[in-house]
Amino acid sequence: MSKQTFFFILLIFSLTSIRANHSPSLKTYCFLQESPKVAYDKQELRLSGLSGSGIIEIYSLIGNKIKEIRAQELYNFKSYLNLESGNMYIIRIITSDKIHTLKIIAS
Repeated sequence: MSKQTFFFILLIFSLTSIRANHSPSLKTYCFLQESPKVAYDKQELRLSGLSGSGIIEIYSLIGNKIKEIRAQELYNFKSYLNLESGNMYIIRIITSDKIHTLKIIAS
């Protein structure tokens, strides 16, 4: 068998295997999702990186629930909170498909 015949057979086999693995009914989606971020400054809690509705729960470091906020839209969410400066707090964000847990230090 000549080199040209070998490469021709190799090329046909490669194309056949690619077509065999490709399913026209299989759709692949790629979503880029920003990680949620939370900030607290000058008594304002700001949230970014999420969209849709959800529940925001604020806990003290020892686990006491301080506040619960139901938000219709989490995209660029802002809320006034009076948290004690210098303390660490746990922010729990519950959406329809996931629960995010973040920490902040009130300043």
